[in-house]
Amino acid sequence: MAIIGTIAFIAAGMGHPSYWWGGYVLGFVYVMGLSVTLIFFSALSYLVNAGWVAAIRRIPELLSTFVRLLPVAAVPLIIGAVSGNIYEWMHSTDPHLHHGFKGVYLSEPFFWARLVFYALIWIVMYRVIVGNSFAQDTSSDIGPTQRNWKLAAPFVLLYALTITFASFDLVMTLEPHWFSTIFGVYSFAGHFVAALSLTMILMRMLDRGGYLQGILSREHYHDVGKLMFAFTIFWTYVAFSQYFIIWYGNLPEETVFFAKRLVNGWEIFGWASLVVHFIVPFLFLLRQDVKRRPRLVTVGAVILLIAHAIDLSWIILPVFSAAHGEPYHLSWALVLCGWGAIVAFIGVLLVVAGHAFRRHSAVAYNDPYLHESLGYHTGAYDPT
Repeated sequence: MAIIGTIAFIAAGMGHPSYWWGGYVLGFVYVMGLSVTLIFFSALSYLVNAGWVAAIRRIPELLSTFVRLLPVAAVPLIIGAVSGNIYEWMHSTDPHLHHGFKGVYLSEPFFWARLVFYALIWIVMYRVIVGNSFAQDTSSDIGPTQRNWKLAAPFVLLYALTITFASFDLVMTLEPHWFSTIFGVYSFAGHFVAALSLTMILMRMLDRGGYLQGILSREHYHDVGKLMFAFTIFWTYVAFSQYFIIWYGNLPEETVFFAKRLVNGWEIFGWASLVVHFIVPFLFLLRQDVKRRPRLVTVGAVILLIAHAIDLSWIILPVFSAAHGEPYHLSWALVLCGWGAIVAFIGVLLVVAGHAFRRHSAVAYNDPYLHESLGYHTGAYDPT
């Protein structure tokens, strides 16, 4: 995937350097949000003491190892930003962008300081939450797990704040005149659905490979499937709320976002996002028997990963489809460049995760809640 995606990324951008910058932003944001949210899923399971998660929690933890490479992966993004190829506000003389609070927020020193802060928080979150999970494997007591119980709440709060403002800084500032106060929640919902979907796919692959034999049951697939279904609906609710509020307010600085993306071919991605990110998974995952059948619910997970790519493409790629001030026109070469970057980034994420799987067990075998998760499998667990 890493090789094929890189070839597609390079070939599709030939003759159009802006396509490379747009494609790289798309791939980076896709996998950044995915990997960070995988840690959030682990922290959330500690926060709510979800016993059933013990059997599968190590999968998102190992997949999140890519977070350690985010500073390296961000280097081309930094080069593109400094050279003026990504964020127009960095080299704009528009007084509206450099006045008042927006002028303070869109100042380069503050911008770079925020990005460094996000990266530090995410890496520390990985070191603490996932590190304690690894430490529990060889611990003679439940000390590492107890530390995660205490630290999960502040880290979940920090995740909520950083993923929100990272979405503002990396994505919304691509069009600095536009703003939406609900965009952070919108981004979180999409990333969380994608994180659950990738976890589901790896659950199925490891289960079929015999690595989780006797560990997983239909109940585990069912519960992850229910979360996928629930947060797909949540994403739709937030997406519609954002659209409805902007439509009702009818303010030019807000409506311009949708006005530019519902013409000249980009409306294909807008409608496709509605169909693939809501209608299809809603009807497919609505049935309980589908969520309890590993093969079928994994198909739903693949659909949702594709839907997340469609959604981010509709948000990010139009900005790079035309010169400044010109209408956005759909370019399939740009789409191929962006999707090639996504495939390449996912390939690198899986390579990094593969090395992590070699060093650590795919199951948190010393977790104090593992007996409850296995009881969930056999139906013999008695909470009394």
